[in-house]
Amino acid sequence: MKIEPETEYRFKKSGNLVKTVEPTDYAGKGSWTVVRVDTGKEMVVRGVALVAKDDPDWSEG
Repeated sequence: MKIEPETEYRFKKSGNLVKTVEPTDYAGKGSWTVVRVDTGKEMVVRGVALVAKDDPDWSEG
């Protein structure tokens, strides 16, 4: 899956909504800086941990 900046995704494990900011190599290649939609907390996560709205694993949580 191609991840785009300024786009909402959901974490596979927790289901939290996040918005991507920019790609980063801080936590390894393929990582992204994201902001949680509900709290505004900025985090660095692996891109493989994100699910797009058109993915079958997406849920409204």
